Amino acid sequence: MGRSRINHYSGRGDAQQDDVQREEMMMRLQFHKGMKVVAFSVLVTLALTSCRSGAEMSGAAEPIPTTDTTESVSSSPVATAQHYFDLLAAGDFDQAYEMWAPETPTRKGGRDLFESSMLAYQSFDGETLGDARVEGAAGTLYAEVPVQMSGARRGEPFTNAGSMTLQRCNDVPGCSEEDRRWRLRSIDIED
Repeated sequence: MGRSRINHYSGRGDAQQDDVQREEMMMRLQFHKGMKVVAFSVLVTLALTSCRSGAEMSGAAEPIPTTDTTESVSSSPVATAQHYFDLLAAGDFDQAYEMWAPETPTRKGGRDLFESSMLAYQSFDGETLGDARVEGAAGTLYAEVPVQMSGARRGEPFTNAGSMTLQRCNDVPGCSEEDRRWRLRSIDIED
């Protein structure tokens, strides 16, 4: 008289138990293969990052923007907006702060407040989404640039679209070269 062993938790016999154990083993193997792929991806990323860091430390610096790039940033509101986003993504908060117009609440709040507010972002990416709409009023030009921002803030992912408003002096007598540079006035985000 043969007795079959019963799994007290599942109520399955030996044959069924063997099938369940085989399935569990296959799932564990697939999990471990997946973990190896993830681990390999992380190692490749770290290797590439350390190569880049090593190259930067060895003196192989990234190219310095040419005069054409600098001029396009100062004369194009779209290029200025993208440059601002690039500075934020690179963590260059000092230069990003300097791009705000002096009379804006951001500038009035001070550099330290600006920097501390930006440190809440674990990752940031911003991009311009089209041409600027430029209007003039009383010797000042205003440009509205459509933008999109994404990343992680305080551990939460976000994606927001909206517009960035920039301003500059409208080539009237008395405007300095500095006054003719585009400066950020506001960033309005759609909910």
